[in-house]
Amino acid sequence: MSKATAGNIGDGRAVDLLKDLLITELARAGVPQAEIRKIVGCDMNRVNRIVKHFPKQRGRTKELGTSL
Repeated sequence: MSKATAGNIGDGRAVDLLKDLLITELARAGVPQAEIRKIVGCDMNRVNRIVKHFPKQRGRTKELGTSL
């Protein structure tokens, strides 16, 4: 079985796309960039390249739960 028939064509691009989508969703959820880098397992430049397109979330506190 050759590499062309093993299904490896485009697998790297699919993984890259999924990583970018994960970075996007984590950034939208307000996760800090350093934590995104640890979760996704990529370099900080990749995270910065994507996160810079989102507005900064100023004054947002972590919502760990509500106590009544």
